[in-house]
Amino acid sequence: MIQILRGFTSVGYVGLIPGAPGTYGSLVTLPIAFYWSRLVTENQFITVGLIVILAVLGTLASTAVARAQGVEDPSEIVIDELVGQWIAVIAIPDHWGYWLAAFVLFRIFDIWKPWIIDRVQNLQGGLGIMMDDILAGLLALLIVQGVAAIL
Repeated sequence: MIQILRGFTSVGYVGLIPGAPGTYGSLVTLPIAFYWSRLVTENQFITVGLIVILAVLGTLASTAVARAQGVEDPSEIVIDELVGQWIAVIAIPDHWGYWLAAFVLFRIFDIWKPWIIDRVQNLQGGLGIMMDDILAGLLALLIVQGVAAIL
């Protein structure tokens, strides 16, 4: 069972690629989110619902994987990057520049962890693993949507 959970939390074992697993998790999200946005164009509530389901399942599975490995936040867990990056690109304008900005901003906030993003990372188990990326995604989304509204 733990191998199935590891496959899920590492997003098909992308998190096991050496180097920058968080960045790889974010990168693999972009084509998924892009093609999903083409399938579900009329109702973003479906996308939000899917992301919420992934966040809840990711929290539960991350807790189990971290506990099994005896590590607080294993680097192989990148389901949090998938969820956070997907949040960052929800309903953004259909232009590569916005997608790139959302990717870069999400990665900056996920690595730098300003203010409350750093604090929620200290929550126990999968909740701490997931919440910093969820907030980083929300912050990136707000900035990209704000810039898009001005332009």
